[in-house]
Formats: sequence, structure tokens, C-alpha cells
Amino acid sequence: MKPAHIALAVLVMAVWASNIAAARFAASEIPGWALITVRMMVIAVSLLPFVSIPRGYMWKIFWLSVTMGTLHFGLMFVAIQHIYVGTAALIIQTSVPFALLLALLFFRERFGWYRAAGILISFFGVALVVGEPRLSDSLLYAFMALISALAFGGANLQLRALGGVSVFAINGWMAVFAIPQMTLMSILFETGQFESMANASLETWLAILHMGIIVSIVGHGLWYQMVPKYQTNQTMPFTLLIPLFGVSMGIVLLGETLNWHIIVGGLIIIFGVAIIVFRGETRDTPATQWGRSLD
Repeated sequence: MKPAHIALAVLVMAVWASNIAAARFAASEIPGWALITVRMMVIAVSLLPFVSIPRGYMWKIFWLSVTMGTLHFGLMFVAIQHIYVGTAALIIQTSVPFALLLALLFFRERFGWYRAAGILISFFGVALVVGEPRLSDSLLYAFMALISALAFGGANLQLRALGGVSVFAINGWMAVFAIPQMTLMSILFETGQFESMANASLETWLAILHMGIIVSIVGHGLWYQMVPKYQTNQTMPFTLLIPLFGVSMGIVLLGETLNWHIIVGGLIIIFGVAIIVFRGETRDTPATQWGRSLD
């Protein structure tokens, strides 16, 4: 890869990782379901004027809005109110082994013992991360983050059926379909949403704009301009930087601290995911296609 493209790939990974830190910051003022609803509104308003209707794909995008939108983003934004940025960034890496397991279950796609070992190693790392003492009162939310990762893995399989559709059209219309779902969840499970938004600080609104525009639109615009120029095995390893940036941003920007559960568990998760990614370097399987399509 050209040095400029390597630097650009690293920058995009940092931008995507900043999504979790921004969500954690904004969720301190606005409840999770309401927060992700507003973020989806930003995405829809920003993209719909510039994309066409992907005719013949709308039902697929609707079901994607359930998995990627409500289950992945919704549960993650609720969980991020109660767990640390570094923890969330590490848990979300399990979307890679989840994608492999779902491909085996629904598409009968086989994988070798190397990848099977990578799956086991990844989930062992998750067990260490979830076992950290700070999560003793937040296990439900750590489990939500894990379900969010499972949904993300499944959504990436759904994206295979949308290969001919612009990522911006997918993002924009997925947001349109997801907004009513998330609004309903907010009504059912949250209170004081409007008051929290009315009283939210300028920094929170800037965080929402960052998530909706910089992360979802600019980040993906840069990434999908570069990805076609290289093979999957050259671009996918960069995604392993996301938890590193996520943990670092949690420490620097939000004052989070490290402990041995996060350090050891995180290294184990990244090692397991690396096995899966690098073993798939010559074939475009769901795991190697894995990315941050809607982050």
C-alpha cells in the first residue's frame, strides 16, 4: 500500500473508534434510545437528498435496519451508558467470529481449525473482559453489547445481498427505517427524553453531529474510495486498530482507567480476531468482508 493510503486507513480507524467515545459522552446527557434516534435523523437528513431509491432492495434494507440499526446500534448505545468505552470497543470485535458462526449456521460455509481456534480465543478474551470487577453491576449491559456484536455480525451477512447498492444509499434509507423503531423503543423504555435533549450541552450536540456526519459519512466515504484499490488482506488488518484507539480515547478523553482484565482480555480478543482475519486473506468470506458499514 502507498504510505498515504496507510496513513488514511489508520485515520479512518481512529475516526470509527471515536464513535464509541462520542456515544459514551453524549449518553451521559441523553438516554441511549433517544440518542441513537437523533443520530439516525442526522444521517437521514444528510444523505437522502443525495442518494436515489435503491429499487428492488428496500425490503432488504428494512430488515438490515432491524439488525444493524435497532439491535446493533440501539443496544450498543443503551449499553454504552453503563460500560466503559474500552470494554465496548473490545466486545464489538466479536462481530467477526459471530459472522463466521452465522455463515456456518445459515449458509453452511465451512472454516478450518485455525479459524475455529480464533473464535474460541476471542470468546475467552471476552470472558476476561466481562469478568472485570467494574462490570459486576453492569453485566446486563455487557451482555447487551455482546448481542449488539452478534447483530452486527449478522448484518454484515445481510450486506452481501446489497453488494450493488451504494453504501450511502444503504446508510440513508436504513436510517429512515430505523428511526420509527428506535423512537418506539425510547417511548417504551425511557423517560425524560425531550427534557434531556432540551438541556443537552453544545458538546453533546457536537458529538452527535460527529457521529452522524464525520463517522458515518466522511469516514465511509474515505474508506470505500480506498478499499477497491487493494486486496481484502491488505485492508482488513487495519480494523484491529479500532479497539486500540477506542481504549486510548476512553483513557485520554473520558478519564477511564485500565486494569489487567482489559489489557489481557483485550490482547486475547485481538489475537483471536487476527487469526480469523489473516486466515481469510485469500477469500472474501463474511469475516474478511467485515467492516464498519454503518458505524
